[in-house]
Amino acid sequence: MRIAILGAGNVGGGLGKAFTAVGHDVVFGVRDPDSTKTQLALAEIPDAVALPPGEAVDGADVVVFAVRPVAINATVAELPSLAGRIVIDAMNRFDAEAAARSTTQDLAQLLPGAKLAKAFNTTGFENYPTAAARTVPAVMFVAGDDPDAKRVAMALASEIGFRPEDAGGLPNAKVLEEMVKVWLALAQVHGRTVAFAISEG
Repeated sequence: MRIAILGAGNVGGGLGKAFTAVGHDVVFGVRDPDSTKTQLALAEIPDAVALPPGEAVDGADVVVFAVRPVAINATVAELPSLAGRIVIDAMNRFDAEAAARSTTQDLAQLLPGAKLAKAFNTTGFENYPTAAARTVPAVMFVAGDDPDAKRVAMALASEIGFRPEDAGGLPNAKVLEEMVKVWLALAQVHGRTVAFAISEG
Protein backbone atom coordinates (compact mmCIF):
# COMPACT_ATOMS: atom_id res chain seq x y z
CA MET A 1 0.00 0.00 0.00
CA ARG A 2 1.20 3.50 -0.78
CA ILE A 3 0.70 5.87 2.14
CA ALA A 4 1.11 9.62 1.85
CA ILE A 5 1.92 11.19 5.20
CA LEU A 6 1.41 14.94 5.22
CA GLY A 7 3.99 16.19 7.68
CA ALA A 8 7.42 14.80 8.51
CA GLY A 9 7.71 15.82 12.15
CA ASN A 10 7.67 13.52 15.15
CA VAL A 11 4.25 11.99 14.47
CA GLY A 12 4.69 11.72 10.72
CA GLY A 13 8.19 10.32 11.09
CA GLY A 14 7.11 7.80 13.72
CA LEU A 15 4.25 6.55 11.59
CA GLY A 16 6.50 6.47 8.55
CA LYS A 17 8.95 4.17 10.32
CA ALA A 18 6.16 1.92 11.53
CA PHE A 19 4.44 1.64 8.15
CA THR A 20 7.61 0.98 6.17
CA ALA A 21 8.66 -1.68 8.69
CA VAL A 22 5.60 -3.74 7.72
CA GLY A 23 6.11 -3.31 4.00
CA HIS A 24 4.17 -0.21 3.00
CA ASP A 25 5.54 2.48 0.69
CA VAL A 26 5.67 5.88 2.39
CA VAL A 27 5.89 9.28 0.78
CA PHE A 28 6.00 12.41 2.91
CA GLY A 29 4.07 15.43 1.73
CA VAL A 30 5.86 18.55 2.92
CA ARG A 31 6.06 22.15 1.79
CA ASP A 32 9.87 22.09 1.89
CA PRO A 33 11.30 18.64 1.05
CA ASP A 34 14.83 19.94 1.73
CA SER A 35 14.12 21.16 5.27
CA THR A 36 16.21 19.81 8.13
CA LYS A 37 13.17 18.18 9.73
CA THR A 38 12.27 16.34 6.55
CA GLN A 39 15.83 15.24 5.89
CA LEU A 40 16.06 13.85 9.43
CA ALA A 41 12.91 11.81 8.84
CA LEU A 42 14.23 10.50 5.53
CA ALA A 43 17.55 9.56 7.12
CA GLU A 44 15.70 7.14 9.40
CA ILE A 45 13.53 5.76 6.60
CA PRO A 46 15.81 5.21 3.59
CA ASP A 47 13.01 3.86 1.37
CA ALA A 48 10.74 6.90 1.87
CA VAL A 49 10.67 10.00 -0.31
CA ALA A 50 9.51 13.58 0.26
CA LEU A 51 7.47 15.59 -2.24
CA PRO A 52 5.23 18.66 -2.15
CA PRO A 53 1.81 17.71 -0.71
CA GLY A 54 -0.04 17.75 -4.03
CA GLU A 55 2.47 15.36 -5.59
CA ALA A 56 2.68 13.15 -2.50
CA VAL A 57 -1.01 12.25 -2.53
CA ASP A 58 -0.95 11.35 -6.24
CA GLY A 59 -1.56 7.61 -6.41
CA ALA A 60 -1.64 7.16 -2.64
CA ASP A 61 -4.05 4.57 -1.24
CA VAL A 62 -4.23 6.38 2.09
CA VAL A 63 -3.51 9.98 3.10
CA VAL A 64 -2.50 10.63 6.71
CA PHE A 65 -2.61 14.16 8.10
CA ALA A 66 0.18 14.72 10.63
CA VAL A 67 0.77 18.47 10.30
CA ARG A 68 0.41 21.10 13.00
CA PRO A 69 -3.23 22.24 13.12
CA VAL A 70 -2.25 25.79 12.17
CA ALA A 71 -0.93 24.37 8.89
CA ILE A 72 -4.09 22.49 7.89
CA ASN A 73 -5.52 25.18 5.64
CA ALA A 74 -2.23 25.83 3.84
CA THR A 75 -1.65 22.11 3.33
CA VAL A 76 -5.14 21.45 1.99
CA ALA A 77 -4.75 24.38 -0.40
CA GLU A 78 -1.96 22.47 -2.16
CA LEU A 79 -3.96 19.29 -2.60
CA PRO A 80 -6.23 18.07 -5.39
CA SER A 81 -9.70 16.88 -4.45
CA LEU A 82 -9.59 13.93 -2.08
CA ALA A 83 -13.23 13.01 -2.63
CA GLY A 84 -13.60 9.25 -2.33
CA ARG A 85 -10.09 8.90 -0.87
CA ILE A 86 -9.27 7.46 2.57
CA VAL A 87 -7.94 10.16 4.89
CA ILE A 88 -6.72 9.45 8.42
CA ASP A 89 -6.44 12.34 10.88
CA ALA A 90 -3.56 11.79 13.32
CA MET A 91 -3.53 15.37 14.63
CA ASN A 92 -4.39 16.96 17.98
CA ARG A 93 -5.40 20.54 18.65
CA PHE A 94 -4.20 22.30 21.81
CA ASP A 95 -4.75 25.94 20.87
CA ALA A 96 -7.59 28.26 21.83
CA GLU A 97 -9.97 26.50 19.43
CA ALA A 98 -9.40 23.11 21.07
CA ALA A 99 -12.47 23.34 23.29
CA ALA A 100 -14.74 24.04 20.34
CA ARG A 101 -13.68 21.77 17.49
CA SER A 102 -11.46 18.89 16.47
CA THR A 103 -9.00 18.83 13.63
CA THR A 104 -11.21 16.21 12.04
CA GLN A 105 -14.02 18.76 11.82
CA ASP A 106 -11.64 21.00 9.89
CA LEU A 107 -10.84 18.20 7.45
CA ALA A 108 -14.51 17.29 7.02
CA GLN A 109 -15.22 20.87 5.94
CA LEU A 110 -12.11 21.32 3.81
CA LEU A 111 -12.15 17.90 2.11
CA PRO A 112 -15.73 17.29 0.95
CA GLY A 113 -16.31 13.69 -0.01
CA ALA A 114 -13.18 12.33 1.67
CA LYS A 115 -13.52 9.11 3.67
CA LEU A 116 -12.36 10.21 7.11
CA ALA A 117 -11.16 8.38 10.21
CA LYS A 118 -9.48 9.61 13.37
CA ALA A 119 -6.58 7.45 14.59
CA PHE A 120 -2.93 7.44 15.69
CA ASN A 121 -3.39 10.41 18.02
CA THR A 122 -3.76 8.96 21.53
CA THR A 123 -0.19 7.94 22.28
CA GLY A 124 3.33 9.28 21.84
CA PHE A 125 5.09 9.16 18.51
CA GLU A 126 7.82 7.00 20.03
CA ASN A 127 5.31 4.17 20.42
CA TYR A 128 4.40 3.83 16.73
CA PRO A 129 7.53 1.99 15.54
CA THR A 130 7.83 -0.05 18.77
CA ALA A 131 4.22 -1.15 19.26
CA ALA A 132 4.81 -4.70 18.05
CA ALA A 133 7.42 -5.31 20.75
CA ARG A 134 5.16 -4.47 23.71
CA THR A 135 4.37 -7.15 26.29
CA VAL A 136 0.76 -5.97 26.53
CA PRO A 137 -0.58 -4.63 23.23
CA ALA A 138 -1.39 -0.94 23.32
CA VAL A 139 -4.83 0.11 22.13
CA MET A 140 -5.31 2.31 19.11
CA PHE A 141 -8.72 3.94 19.12
CA VAL A 142 -10.31 4.64 15.74
CA ALA A 143 -13.33 6.87 15.22
CA GLY A 144 -15.16 7.35 11.96
CA ASP A 145 -18.44 7.20 10.08
CA ASP A 146 -17.06 5.79 6.83
CA PRO A 147 -16.69 1.98 7.05
CA ASP A 148 -13.85 1.85 4.51
CA ALA A 149 -11.79 4.50 6.28
CA LYS A 150 -12.34 2.89 9.67
CA ARG A 151 -11.48 -0.56 8.34
CA VAL A 152 -8.23 0.62 6.77
CA ALA A 153 -7.19 2.63 9.83
CA MET A 154 -7.84 -0.34 12.10
CA ALA A 155 -5.98 -2.70 9.78
CA LEU A 156 -2.94 -0.41 9.71
CA ALA A 157 -3.02 -0.12 13.50
CA SER A 158 -3.09 -3.90 13.80
CA GLU A 159 -0.27 -4.37 11.30
CA ILE A 160 2.12 -2.15 13.25
CA GLY A 161 1.36 -3.87 16.55
CA PHE A 162 -1.58 -2.09 18.17
CA ARG A 163 -4.89 -3.55 19.27
CA PRO A 164 -7.38 -1.52 17.22
CA GLU A 165 -10.63 -0.59 18.91
CA ASP A 166 -13.70 0.94 17.32
CA ALA A 167 -14.27 4.21 19.18
CA GLY A 168 -17.56 5.05 17.52
CA GLY A 169 -18.51 7.67 14.98
CA LEU A 170 -16.61 10.67 13.75
CA PRO A 171 -18.04 13.01 16.42
CA ASN A 172 -15.88 11.05 18.88
CA ALA A 173 -12.78 12.45 17.17
CA LYS A 174 -13.02 15.28 19.66
CA VAL A 175 -13.13 12.79 22.52
CA LEU A 176 -9.96 11.13 21.24
CA GLU A 177 -8.21 14.51 21.11
CA GLU A 178 -9.14 15.02 24.76
CA MET A 179 -7.74 11.57 25.59
CA VAL A 180 -4.26 12.61 24.53
CA LYS A 181 -4.30 15.16 27.35
CA VAL A 182 -4.73 12.25 29.75
CA TRP A 183 -1.88 10.43 28.02
CA LEU A 184 0.37 13.48 28.43
CA ALA A 185 -0.39 13.57 32.16
CA LEU A 186 0.39 9.86 32.47
CA ALA A 187 3.61 10.32 30.53
CA GLN A 188 4.81 12.81 33.13
CA VAL A 189 4.70 9.98 35.68
CA HIS A 190 5.41 6.85 33.66
CA GLY A 191 7.47 8.16 30.74
CA ARG A 192 6.50 8.50 27.10
CA THR A 193 6.36 4.75 26.44
CA VAL A 194 3.14 4.54 28.47
CA ALA A 195 0.03 3.68 26.43
CA PHE A 196 -3.62 2.83 26.89
CA ALA A 197 -4.64 -0.84 27.05
CA ILE A 198 -7.87 -2.74 27.65
CA SER A 199 -8.43 -5.13 30.55
CA GLU A 200 -11.19 -7.65 29.91
CA GLY A 201 -11.22 -9.12 33.39
